[in-house]
Amino acid sequence: MTGIESNRDLERLRDSIEGAWEIAHEFGLDPFPTHFELVPAAIMYEFASYGLPGRFSHWTHGKAYYRQKMQYDLGLSKIYEMVVNTNPSYAFLMEMNDMLQNTFVAAHVFGHTDFFKNNAYFQHTSRRMIDKVSIHAERIAKYEFDHGKQEVERFLDAALSIQEHIDYNLLLHHDQESKESKFVKQSTDYDDLWELDTRLKQATEEHEERANKPVKFPEKPEKDLLLFLMQHSPHLETWQRDIIEIVRSEMLYFFPQMQTKVMNEGWACLVGESLVLTEHGLLRYDELHKRLAEGQSIQVASGERQCDVVSDRHIRRNARTIRLRTRRGLVLEGAEGHKLSVGPEQWMELKDVHVGQRIPLSVGSNVWPTEHVAITHPTPKTWATVEDVAQTAGVGVHTVYRSLRGQTTYAQERITEAVTRTGYTAGTAGKALYASRFPLQSPTHVTEEFAEFLGYLVGDGNIHSQKQAIGYTSGDLELAERYAELVTRLFAIEARPVWDDNTVNGKGGRWRVVFYSANVLDLLQTLGIDLQAKAHTKTIPDAILRSPKSVVSAFLRAYFDCDGCASRSDGVILSTFSDEIAQALQVILLNYGILSRRYDVNIRIKGQSARLFAQEIGFSLPRKQQKLSQYLESHRWFLTEDPTDEVVSIEPGVADVYDITVEETHRYIANGMLHHNSIWHSRIMRELGDRSVITDSETIEFAQLHSGVLSPSKTSLNPYYIGFKVFEDIEQRWNAPNKEEQDKFGRKPGAGREKIFEVRELDNDVSFLRNYLTEDLIKDLDLYLYKKEGDEWVVVEKNWQKVRDSIVGSLTNFGYPYLVVDNGDYRGNRELYIKHMHEGQDLDLNYAEKTLQHVYVLWGRPVHLETIFDGKRILLSYDGERSSKSTLEK
Repeated sequence: MTGIESNRDLERLRDSIEGAWEIAHEFGLDPFPTHFELVPAAIMYEFASYGLPGRFSHWTHGKAYYRQKMQYDLGLSKIYEMVVNTNPSYAFLMEMNDMLQNTFVAAHVFGHTDFFKNNAYFQHTSRRMIDKVSIHAERIAKYEFDHGKQEVERFLDAALSIQEHIDYNLLLHHDQESKESKFVKQSTDYDDLWELDTRLKQATEEHEERANKPVKFPEKPEKDLLLFLMQHSPHLETWQRDIIEIVRSEMLYFFPQMQTKVMNEGWACLVGESLVLTEHGLLRYDELHKRLAEGQSIQVASGERQCDVVSDRHIRRNARTIRLRTRRGLVLEGAEGHKLSVGPEQWMELKDVHVGQRIPLSVGSNVWPTEHVAITHPTPKTWATVEDVAQTAGVGVHTVYRSLRGQTTYAQERITEAVTRTGYTAGTAGKALYASRFPLQSPTHVTEEFAEFLGYLVGDGNIHSQKQAIGYTSGDLELAERYAELVTRLFAIEARPVWDDNTVNGKGGRWRVVFYSANVLDLLQTLGIDLQAKAHTKTIPDAILRSPKSVVSAFLRAYFDCDGCASRSDGVILSTFSDEIAQALQVILLNYGILSRRYDVNIRIKGQSARLFAQEIGFSLPRKQQKLSQYLESHRWFLTEDPTDEVVSIEPGVADVYDITVEETHRYIANGMLHHNSIWHSRIMRELGDRSVITDSETIEFAQLHSGVLSPSKTSLNPYYIGFKVFEDIEQRWNAPNKEEQDKFGRKPGAGREKIFEVRELDNDVSFLRNYLTEDLIKDLDLYLYKKEGDEWVVVEKNWQKVRDSIVGSLTNFGYPYLVVDNGDYRGNRELYIKHMHEGQDLDLNYAEKTLQHVYVLWGRPVHLETIFDGKRILLSYDGERSSKSTLEK
């Protein structure tokens, strides 16, 4: 079923949601009343990109909307739900999701709304935030009308550039003061305006007090940059202070979600050009997504010659990526959180992979399609003639000629319209009409002979589209004759080798075979072959990547005959100037079990892999095959080849990334390596459908929708995995406390579930790990501190308390740099001095310099940022015209 299509479907969905609500309460959940609304994709993506319905307009929100909307329109991804922290809560379901999907979503939503209602860190958030953001949007729209859209957008850019630098603890303190106050104001949608007025009065009083009594300003370092700028910036107008307050109040609303929800970086995402090994051959990741969107059922290779069904897909636009290059020349690019196999049942996120890391290769998967690729013959075309234009326009042929030459304006409008309607192109009148061509005789499928022809064409072929010529050049008569024979056998076109005496680089003449056929050119285009490609832009045709093993071998044999050779000392060598061919070729060879290594433009195959190459592919050219045999005969045995590869370079980037969900094994092979997927929506939905009742342990797993098994990293950790293990440990320890725990702490057996809900209510991520990450867990999960010494990582700290404190520290401030306002009157000139509380992680200086320019817009006076970079104290400054950098004394 696709979508909710009838009233009966709606009734069934309503019943299912009510059932999920009852089950949630049976678990002990206490969610807010929740209103569900079915919305179309456009509305869902608008809400998702803006964060909340009705939020103020900004180019970053619009950019996110169009990016997400476009990928939905292309059938590449979809959002399952969006839930808003209000009372009552609002959850939006995609109307195109079927009943089972939306039932699953509803159960997931109740987990969210229970957390919103009961966790202490959400208690002070506005439960009427949808109304508030609408009021905010109206105020910003008014400011755009009064001061100009461009000016308001420039100021919003500045405020949003530091929106994460607020102090959430101030809100908790303010909330506590409100509770202790004798008189509490009634909450309204305009409270922030009244508070803004109060704060401005307080700031004025503080300024007058400082004038009478010199004190450090601020007296203590101020973490809340937005609040400080709003209150103390010397030049801001009231509307600008209000915008800062709007940005700050909305960020405070989202802050608890950052504190209590581990970042979702577990997508198994690779870029679109990655080659995924499937039952249909090697498919580019973006092509695989298109096929899945069309409803095709596809299995992917998951290791050990096994294939598993793909059940879901996802795409992320403009994701931060890591691009790895290995010593053998393999390239892999994927999202930072993508999980890559680094050993048996060991997985590592790409952002944690380091130079020198050894990656297991998927050697000898031997997964091939069983059916030949069909050839779709091009639709016949005809060239429009001047006669066609004249007839359509109702004029004579000579009138059309004169009009095209600009010699008459008679019936010009009708002639122009006729040219457009007929598709006439000047200069084609003398060309043969398609209808007068002989019908093309060609195979209906990509056979071994057709693949061989393509191998020669990709290797030493050349195409001249304007001349409708397909040529081939070789120094070997045997290859030229074989190419000519294939042309005749495949297309019934006579072609003969001709010797060309013209020397090439002083090395003598060449055999040339040329035939002319617009039909064949059209056919090649339908197979996705770029007729304009030069040597460095050539590719292996997709039809070959999707062909059975015998067909691929025929293509490679012909291609190696052209661009490859054999050496008595170095085995097989192939030269190519095309990066795309080199990368695809190495991945193809791995499927055979052949290891190769790239050296600049050369790809070399040696040792046991050369023997396997001779068995599976080989050369058809006798002299090359003879040299390969001599190489193999001169070695009675070869050393065992290492099926791993070493990472030699790592580059950050930004790209669209794709993901799939693989049933059973949750892993797949792409670019010759094994990858882990972590979208478990379909698996969880199936379990919910199969079971009508969910156990307590599954409730915890349910909250970890994007979890996956990830071995401990030397540089970071998978918080999903750690969180699951800690919850599991809490439940077990409180369900079965030992005698000491019963005597000392008064714990009673069977209290695990109660304890989990208590933790849910009182903790955030930092306190959760500080209180419940025990010595035994750290030992069992192998959570130690590592340091890189040379090319290896070594354990430098096993003290469990220091390890725990380090992990907790890494979650503090959500990974953002810890900045404070150290001086608001630097040099006695009202310059702003911000200090980076360095905690071992250097700033991105280019990003910091650009951000300082935004801060200048907010402060209006020179701004400075002190930090530590490469062990040195430095000061970044911006005075409104230029940026500077200086070194400070220690």
